[in-house]
Amino acid sequence: MRCPQRDSAGVVGAEVLPFIVLVFVGGTLLFAQTWAALDAKITAVAGVREAARSFVEHGGQRSADATDAAIAAGTQAMSGYRLGGEASVQPVGSTRLRRCERVTFEATQEVPRLALLRGGWSPLSVRARASEIVDPFRHGLSGRAPCAH
Repeated sequence: MRCPQRDSAGVVGAEVLPFIVLVFVGGTLLFAQTWAALDAKITAVAGVREAARSFVEHGGQRSADATDAAIAAGTQAMSGYRLGGEASVQPVGSTRLRRCERVTFEATQEVPRLALLRGGWSPLSVRARASEIVDPFRHGLSGRAPCAH
């Protein structure tokens, strides 16, 4: 009597299944962390652009009022995205509301890291910068425009 031969081609052993699940879960977590960082970058860019735009379009003549209004506008724009973590908008260097003056703002958005097994990893900080130039022909500001021809 002859024993029938078994064909085992294409059969995955049970020891491979945990590895496949681990790769799938790890890839999903990596994708989710990358997506969260991308969302935070979009949020920071929106906030910093709004801050710079708000500063150069401010109706008053005081630089301090324009800076406060710009920070408030940038923070409000970032809060509209409803992301978790700390968010801030700050001016970089001096902010003077004068014709042809370049003003730069920086926004920071923190992204909590996805941690398995209660890992104590620090959050990831995403930063963005934007600058604008105050219009040389803007009405309401004193002095001549040094950059206008």
